[in-house]
Amino acid sequence: MITWDDSMTTGLPEIDSQHQEIIAKFNELSEAISRGGGKDVAGSVLDFLQFYAAWHFEREEKCMEQYQCPVAVANKRAHTEFIGKFGKLYEQYQVMGIDAQLVRDTYFELEQWIEKHIRRIDTQLYACVKK
Repeated sequence: MITWDDSMTTGLPEIDSQHQEIIAKFNELSEAISRGGGKDVAGSVLDFLQFYAAWHFEREEKCMEQYQCPVAVANKRAHTEFIGKFGKLYEQYQVMGIDAQLVRDTYFELEQWIEKHIRRIDTQLYACVKK
């Protein structure tokens, strides 16, 4: 489980709310795995991310540009990598269905995204917004 806190804020309520939605989906998957499953939830998380991520990334990238955030280029590059990585997981889900390995991969990759991207890259927007 990952709990949203102020250290994760970007300074923009719209973007923070979108990040909270991604974290909520991660927590749904985490909870399902802790109950000994996850296959049913992993599919819905992949469905969600397939569409939500691209929509969210577009908005976030515009904010990074608007506020002239120095990590804007790195942020956009990371988004492209996310779309590719989760696109492959989604394709695997569509072609072969959900198995235990895909559940683990989805969990791991999403956890890494939240911890390494949202916490370390996206939060750099905060200083730019507050200027």
